[in-house]
Formats: sequence, structure tokens, C-alpha cells
Amino acid sequence: MASLCFRTSVVFALVAAGLALWMTANHDYRALHAEVVLFVLGWGSFMAYGLYYRTIAAAAGLAKLHYVVALVGVIVEAIGIIGTEWGNPFFDPFRIIGALIVAAGFVLFAVIVFATRETAAQR
Repeated sequence: MASLCFRTSVVFALVAAGLALWMTANHDYRALHAEVVLFVLGWGSFMAYGLYYRTIAAAAGLAKLHYVVALVGVIVEAIGIIGTEWGNPFFDPFRIIGALIVAAGFVLFAVIVFATRETAAQR
């Protein structure tokens, strides 16, 4: 699971960096908020998840569920942000639903962390 999180983190970083280059080249910064989401929630969070899963052997089923929820949340929220920042109100629900899914991913990660706390203390 840790390796998958690390790889996902790198993909998000590359996409965010590409988006930053595109915005700079075009002098169009409407996707700035989406780029921040991709860097912070994509690169940063998935890197942290990978470090945690590498350090602590979490429940495999919950970790897989957490990965899917977090991944879907970041993608849906970034798409919603880009769409609404470019003036298309159709994407408002994506932005809201994506944020809710991201929040659910953080709650699920908190459950995993607190459920494995005793295991970590024993090491």
C-alpha cells in the first residue's frame, strides 16, 4: 500500500507541476486553486499516507478503501475547481462532492491511525 501511495503522490506532483507550467506559459491562473489541491492533497497527503503505511502495518482492507476514497476525492475536487474557476456552474456539484469525499478520506485515515495506535506503541 505504501508504494502505491508514493507512486500516486508522484503522479499528482507531475500533474500539478504541468498545470503550473501551463498556467505560467499562458498567463492564465484560473486553475491555481486546483493546482494547490493537486499539490497539497495529491502530492502531500498521499506522501504522508505512504509514509504512515510504510511505518505502521494498517488493516489492509481499510487502507485500500482509504486509498480509493482519497484518490476519488482529490480528482473530483480538482475537476470541480477547474470547471468552476473557468466559469462553468455545471462543475459546482463536483467541487462540493469532491470536498466531501476528501473529508471522508481524512476521517477514514483518522480511524485507521487511531485503530492502529496500540500496534505502533508496542514497536
